[in-house]
Formats: sequence, structure tokens, C-alpha cells
Amino acid sequence: MRISLLLFSLLFVLAGVAHAYSQPKPGNMTTVGEATLKVFWFEIYDARLDSLTGQYTQTDQPMSLELTYKRDISRQDLLDETAKQWRRQGISTDQFTPWLALLTDIWPDIRKQDSLMFYQDDQNNGHFYLNNQFIGSVNEPGFSQAFLAIWLSENSAFPELSRSLRGE
Repeated sequence: MRISLLLFSLLFVLAGVAHAYSQPKPGNMTTVGEATLKVFWFEIYDARLDSLTGQYTQTDQPMSLELTYKRDISRQDLLDETAKQWRRQGISTDQFTPWLALLTDIWPDIRKQDSLMFYQDDQNNGHFYLNNQFIGSVNEPGFSQAFLAIWLSENSAFPELSRSLRGE
């Protein structure tokens, strides 16, 4: 019985590793813009937006947003802030609640110097990497655009950061 349970567990681990290696990871991206988020005198993270062309357009082109954190942040704080920013963008709670459930399973607690990257592929699927290791995907309609809008939209909570990331 123990051997069966061990083999069953090992199968899940190996399946997860294979799944992680099969995910697309951008390699040929060019930086569009960079910025540091500061709240009062606290630096929260450095941000960088990359695209295939080095230009930001509001199309469904592949792009990546990488955040390198300057402090520890719990998964719950990330989820709460993401929900707050989606509300600010006018996205309904009914729409983003399922996304938060998926993110709860993907995101870990963040430690100082961790890098969390979001990659939107050419099919509008979203993939997350922690310190260059794949941690999960969200392949739900509208998710990638809504997630990137937190940082890139005209009505972002941090307009200077948004303009810098967009290369303006």
C-alpha cells in the first residue's frame, strides 16, 4: 500500500515537472520600458515590460512583465492588491473571482529579490514564472489583458510607472 502511494505521488511530481518544462518561456523579447514602484518612501519592486518588437501596443502580441521585489510580500497581500486593482479597472467581482482562485493555487509568498514574471503568449494565455521557473498558467478569456492592465492601462493606480513601462 505504501509503495503504491509513493509511486502515485512520484507520478504526480514527475507529471508536474514535465508540465513545467513544456510551457513557453520568452527568449527573444526586447525591453519596452522599466520603472520602480515606490509607495511613499518604500520601494516595492522594479518592473520591466518586454515585447517582441520593443514597442508597446494594446494588441494581443506576446509580451512579458517582470517584477523584482524589494521586500517580502505574502500571497494573500498579492491577491488582495490584485483584486483592488481589478476593481479600479472596472472589472466585476463576478469576472475576477475565478481568476483569483486560480492565482491562489499558482502564486507563492514572495521574498525580497524574488522575480515574478507574467508572459502573455500569442494565444493570449498567461504564464507565470518565479525566479525563471514556471509556476503556472491561466488560460481564461480576458485574463491576460486584465492582468496587464493593472500596470499598463491609462487609469492605472500608478500612472508614471505605467507610462515608463509603456516606453513613453
